Amino acid sequence: MKDDTVRRLNALDQEYTAAVNSAVAEDRDDLIQQLIAEYPDAALEIMNDEAA
Repeated sequence: MKDDTVRRLNALDQEYTAAVNSAVAEDRDDLIQQLIAEYPDAALEIMNDEAA
């Protein structure tokens, strides 16, 4: 895996972790579920960019 891809995946992880933590603090179960649903597609997009 390329270093740029690893950096992008790490940044995505940090972004989603912060967003989920904020949603938990705000008791926003709807937003938590949305973020959980979006994450795999966002990570897959980064992985597909590497393969292109």
